[in-house]
Amino acid sequence: MTPDEFHALAVGLGAGAQSRTILETVQFRLGDKTFATLGWPERGWAVVKVDPSRQAWALALSDGVAREPGRRRNSGIILVRLAAIDAAVAIELLAAAWGHAHGAGRARGRGRATPVGAARLAV
Repeated sequence: MTPDEFHALAVGLGAGAQSRTILETVQFRLGDKTFATLGWPERGWAVVKVDPSRQAWALALSDGVAREPGRRRNSGIILVRLAAIDAAVAIELLAAAWGHAHGAGRARGRGRATPVGAARLAV
């Protein structure tokens, strides 16, 4: 997976996904919630933020993903080594992160949203 491919997948989720360049990274947002950052902690890497209850699931997807080693290690922050993942893993992670950002602040018990482009990207 290249940074350009990751970028295309992230903005291809549609339904309000936006990218913003900040210093040497690209932040992907849904409204005021960031769901992924490309180029962090360095080039060739990205981070995604999934629901903390789905962190173990995300870590099991590939050897190319790891838990954030700092104080946020149990908060759903997942490090992604782009060269070690394929498009299917990236789509799963980005869709989960988009869904978490979309559901942030919503009442519990409501159904989870699915990114509009997730099905299209998986083809």
